[in-house]
Amino acid sequence: MRKAIVYASVHHGNTEKLVKRIAEECQVDLIDAVKQSDADLSSYDMIGFASRIYFSKFHQSILEFAEKNLPVDKKIFLICTYGGSANYKTIEQILDKRHASVVGNHVKY
Repeated sequence: MRKAIVYASVHHGNTEKLVKRIAEECQVDLIDAVKQSDADLSSYDMIGFASRIYFSKFHQSILEFAEKNLPVDKKIFLICTYGGSANYKTIEQILDKRHASVVGNHVKY
């Protein structure tokens, strides 16, 4: 099973530290949405999105990346590093348009 995590880590680097550790343990490809706005995700079986929460939503680069690059009918997981109340509403709207199924989410404080 091919897995990728698309992440944004722009302030303290905590999200990047977390996803790098996950990648070491779980054979996951990492895509930095801030540095790479395009990627072909069609060959991945499961895709994660990881970000600090900014004003109750994922970082804008994650939302734009998902809107532009997420193929239809993918399994998705969400990781939030704390920055306020975890609100999945904005990204879930994008995921719904792509008929993605969220298989899990986690908030890391």
